[in-house]
Amino acid sequence: MKEKLLNLSQTIPQNDIYNFFNGIDLEKILKRKTYPVWFFTNENLKELGDLTSFKDKEIFSILGSADQSIYFLSKKAKLVISCDNRDLSCLVAEFKISAIKNLSFKEFKEIFFEEKKENSKIYFEKIRTDLSQPAKKFFDYLFEGFKKNIFSILKKSKFFYNESWYFLRKKDWLPYFYQAKYFSQIKKRVNNFLILNTDLENGLRKINKKFDLVYTSNIFDSKKYCQNNEKTITLIDLNLKEKGEILITTYESPKKIVPILEKLGYNLKIKEPKKRFFDLFLKTYPYFYILAKKVGWQSGRMRRS
Repeated sequence: MKEKLLNLSQTIPQNDIYNFFNGIDLEKILKRKTYPVWFFTNENLKELGDLTSFKDKEIFSILGSADQSIYFLSKKAKLVISCDNRDLSCLVAEFKISAIKNLSFKEFKEIFFEEKKENSKIYFEKIRTDLSQPAKKFFDYLFEGFKKNIFSILKKSKFFYNESWYFLRKKDWLPYFYQAKYFSQIKKRVNNFLILNTDLENGLRKINKKFDLVYTSNIFDSKKYCQNNEKTITLIDLNLKEKGEILITTYESPKKIVPILEKLGYNLKIKEPKKRFFDLFLKTYPYFYILAKKVGWQSGRMRRS
């Protein structure tokens, strides 16, 4: 099993990947003994795209809502392996990826923008085809009896943060919903996407591969997801190719991770959040977006924008 998982030249069944790591605890999810997860991201994907190119890169990423990973594919990433120790996040990612794989751009948009249309039976049967066993069981539970509308079922289920739906409607926040060319790029690369139900450190160790870019999302903001910043960043460094990049979002001051990155020989590009009076009322954090690249990328230690 281990050799099969690490052979990334083959298509690996999602069930096998889940079994390689301890498996999805579906009973815990259905009994609502887990926190809700983000169905759509509250991180600004355009800010990530402004910092670097993802074309032809092999990327290891925190999964979250999967929108970040989907965005990398839309920008022609060669391979994306995403991990999350929240089982429900993995099932959400499967749903999105299978929907992209099996539906047209028009059908995909209809699922999330047509709240009154009867679409659950015809579209869910297409999506269900490529889901793992735990994902099938979870979404079968949600859509039991094929209630009329997929989006209304997801929204009312309370398995996901209510704020998720705000970002679906936020103009240009999720480019793959608004431009067919991005949806097409994802469709071409959808089989180059792996979902691991584990944390970043364990995932990197098990995969045992060097990447062009590692995306950490905001794991450095919580001890729950990162116990030791220096240890985690050092591990990422060991799993990067020469001139590899680390892409980070954080809503705390970057000062606690900048010295670690500089000590390891990285140059930094930091995009600071804009200070706006109404930020208090927004449903997203005022994130810092940080790109760290090994020395040789550009002159100077740090550049802010």
